[in-house]
Amino acid sequence: MTLLCPKLMKYQKMNHYYLEPWIRIYPTKNELLEAWADWFESKSDEWDLFTFTVVFRSGGLKPRPERWESEYRTRVLQKIRRALEPNRNNQSHAIPYEDFFNYEKDDSSYFRASKSHKPHHIHALLPIRRSQTNRFWSTDDSDLKKRVKKDIYSIETIQSILVEPVKTDHTIDWLKYLYKGKQV
Repeated sequence: MTLLCPKLMKYQKMNHYYLEPWIRIYPTKNELLEAWADWFESKSDEWDLFTFTVVFRSGGLKPRPERWESEYRTRVLQKIRRALEPNRNNQSHAIPYEDFFNYEKDDSSYFRASKSHKPHHIHALLPIRRSQTNRFWSTDDSDLKKRVKKDIYSIETIQSILVEPVKTDHTIDWLKYLYKGKQV
């Protein structure tokens, strides 16, 4: 039996394999976020990493995360996949890792003038292969390609989007913002 915590090694010598409730064997939120940041940054020679925020038009006061997550996965990401990979057979593999996103409804900035309206929105980290970045991001305008932006805004439930490249060694900052006050 392998032990997860060095503090438990003294118990192994006595052949007692039990866990004391005060000994932490799981990583903390910060340790998990640092591990994710290290993983994303280890792929920096293969991928360009972008922050991606999608704000949806008001869909009522009741938060329904599954609806907006589905909208993001099926419609928004499909528009990006189609822009990255023209060949329909390869579109499912166009984005290397697309599951790193978080839905928010009740969170808003302290700097917002109106605290009453809190829109449904999704924050995401979106890795794009370096060979395909030019199909997604315009380095001349430092913005999303106009065609991709037009395609995403053609979805009637989209209110606004914000896309920015993540600077090297700043991945952890975005991850901490993404999971502010939330369980990982």
